[in-house]
Amino acid sequence: MPSPGSEQPRRLPSEASDLERPYHTKRPHKKSRAGCQQCKKRKVKCDEKRPTCKACRLRREKCVYPSATASTAVAEVVNDSRLEISSPSPSSQSPSGSSQQALSNALSPGAMVISEPMFRPAEMGDSLDMRMLWFYTTTGFQYFSIQTGRSAVVDHILQVKVVEHAFRSPFLMDCLMAVSAMHLQTWKQPVPVQRAAAYGCKAFQGYRDAIERAYRPDFPALIPASLLMIAMSSQMFREPDAKPLYIIDWMQMWRGIGVIVELISPAVLHESGMAVLFYRPPVDLKKAAMCIPSNLMSMVSSIGPGDADNGYQKIYSDMLKYLGSLYQEMKEHGFNSIFNLRIITFFTFIPKDFMPLAKEHRPRALVILGHYLCFAKLIQDVWWMEGIADRQIEQICEQVGEEWQHLLRVPQMVLKASDRREIAQLLLENRSWTPTEKDPREADRDPRLITEFGLFDNEGNRLSLSHGRWKEIHTKVNNDQNFTIAGE
Repeated sequence: MPSPGSEQPRRLPSEASDLERPYHTKRPHKKSRAGCQQCKKRKVKCDEKRPTCKACRLRREKCVYPSATASTAVAEVVNDSRLEISSPSPSSQSPSGSSQQALSNALSPGAMVISEPMFRPAEMGDSLDMRMLWFYTTTGFQYFSIQTGRSAVVDHILQVKVVEHAFRSPFLMDCLMAVSAMHLQTWKQPVPVQRAAAYGCKAFQGYRDAIERAYRPDFPALIPASLLMIAMSSQMFREPDAKPLYIIDWMQMWRGIGVIVELISPAVLHESGMAVLFYRPPVDLKKAAMCIPSNLMSMVSSIGPGDADNGYQKIYSDMLKYLGSLYQEMKEHGFNSIFNLRIITFFTFIPKDFMPLAKEHRPRALVILGHYLCFAKLIQDVWWMEGIADRQIEQICEQVGEEWQHLLRVPQMVLKASDRREIAQLLLENRSWTPTEKDPREADRDPRLITEFGLFDNEGNRLSLSHGRWKEIHTKVNNDQNFTIAGE
């Protein structure tokens, strides 16, 4: 570009006449997202005729259109969440003790033989990109698995396979860059603010476009990307100007994972090896219902004719049963890896019909979310789960009004607590409760990680691939699906 004082080159007559001509964009037509896969792959306009478009007919190629139902549903989930990507504000909390130790280990000179990859793939723009990828592969991946350091399979998927898919699907690489930038900023490490924001914007846009394209080769990358987007979207909880009751938008993002699973065929999920990322412990709905606090059971059983929630009693009951599984786990096993996973994956169990009730800010829905947030406060070693509870509980208490405050007595007390044992005692309403003491060397070797950890549906049935479809395998978890809360 010439400097301000430099002489401008003279234009030829033909150039002058070109400038007088009206300018037309290269795409005067409306861009369509409903074209076939072959036209999208070749980046040409598709006439969208079915069953075979003109281009595929002329080229004698198989014309395949994306599944409109599934891809549109996921896009609606992403758009409706109104996700905002931003860099952590200066007020973001400092790293916890365990996080600080992990940071020290990751950044110490003796942590590894080499401090960064010995090569730079063509997809990497500069040294900052390489630093973000290196951080994910050495440290960041550990915060997306409760079994890190104990399961070579899970570690390999997160540390190697996810990165391999990222080099094939750029939107996943953008997600890795964005998550690493946020993670490092949470640990007070220097990352250019503009670059961090750019990573986030590119990741979100790329993820949304990939969903709308529904391009089969990208399906394996959509699986880890959906999990990384959850971590990225959690940053809004820690922003001073975050949207009130953002927990509802975040819950919508979790719902999107389920729609991604519906979009991707069981065979693709199984063959990609990514199914392990969706492993979760089963729920025993009958036992869980027995652990629901009595005041919450009364809140639902009291719904009758004329009540604004009349007709929604079963939806609330189902939500309480899933909430009860958190109480049950803590009562029976104390603090452990599976308990943490139950808390983190709680929103993957929610009935889809609960979402509209939460969006309408119905008091019963908000009361249930307020109690879940108390459990979320117990997660203190996962950076993207930190700092999500207190402000949301305060906003719920303000929203529901005086009439419902008695049902939020426990969340209000949890607001003032920070010790995990004290929070658990408040939730269980048992000041003498203490977690089961375990040998530190055995604390993360719960045998249930092997026997009761896998792909389970919302009723506790293990799922197995059979003839390209998921098949229920009834396990020892004997759920009585007709078990109801009194008055339901």
